[in-house]
Amino acid sequence: MTNEKDKLKRNLEKVAEERGNQQAVSYVDLFNPMFMQKNTNFTTIDVFVKELGLKEFQDIESVAQDVIDNFVKKETKFENWQEMQQRAVSDYMTRLF
Repeated sequence: MTNEKDKLKRNLEKVAEERGNQQAVSYVDLFNPMFMQKNTNFTTIDVFVKELGLKEFQDIESVAQDVIDNFVKKETKFENWQEMQQRAVSDYMTRLF
């Protein structure tokens, strides 16, 4: 168990060093083209956003929850927006380690 903790700690330190002071992960990194093509009917997150009727990703916050959830359910492998976000984060973390 200690070896696993040490390995995780080294990996986290490596990621922190590589990322420097950068705290946030870009939505383009989370919803990268590979993720989008594998899990949605869209090639990129920008196409997803435009099909949702928005100009840019940040506008998603202004969309009613039921509207985005219905869109996600219809156009992706996910039941709702939260599930899609969780999978994107999980996949991103898996790629890091």
